[in-house]
Order: sequence, then structure tokens, then C-alpha cells
Amino acid sequence: MKTHTLKRLACMVAASIVALLPVAALAHGKLESAAPALGSTVDVAPDTLRLTFNEDLEPAFSSVKVSDANGTAVTNDKAKIDASNPRAMTVAVPKLASGTYTVQWAVMTADAHKTKGTFTFKVK
Repeated sequence: MKTHTLKRLACMVAASIVALLPVAALAHGKLESAAPALGSTVDVAPDTLRLTFNEDLEPAFSSVKVSDANGTAVTNDKAKIDASNPRAMTVAVPKLASGTYTVQWAVMTADAHKTKGTFTFKVK
């Protein structure tokens, strides 16, 4: 009877571990904050866009593109990962006219998960 109880306990522990594995596998880089903020309207056009994520980023596989209302890219520089905070990525932005801008980002986190997203902000 003791052997049966130990086998049953071992099966329950194994099942619990297997049940938790998919949760860990679903962890992906998520955008935590942006400056300018998602959907915001700014009085003064930024000279830099900063995105902060919940995980460290892989520089070679992370990018940001800013486009105007016509879909024309306004950023020319490559995004840079902040040396003091590997979860933050910045890209230089040229002088922007009034209007709506779309930010498209794609990142790979240190655990090799890829995610991407889009948001807009407006310059008065």
C-alpha cells in the first residue's frame, strides 16, 4: 500500500510540473511603457522614442519604425538597446510636424521569444 501511495504522489507531482510548463513557455516580451505614451498627444515633438519591455532584449533582433500618417517612415536610425537597462530600446526621431505617427516595434527577448506591436501618438 505504501508503494501505491508513493507512485500516486509521484504522478501528481509530475502532472503538476507538466501543467506549469506551458505557462512558462507563454512568457513573451511585453511593452510596459513608451515615451511618448501609447495614444498620447504631445505638445512638442520628441527627439527620441523610448520603449520599455518586461524582459531583456536581444539588440540584433529588436527594431522600431516610426511612420507618418501616409505610411512613410520618418526614422532612419537603427534602434539601440539602453546599455544601463537592457529592457529599454530607443530610436532617434527627426523633427516631426504636427500629425499622427505610427510606431511599429518588433523584439526578441533574451529567451528567444519574438513579439511585435503597433501604437500611435500625435504631435500638436
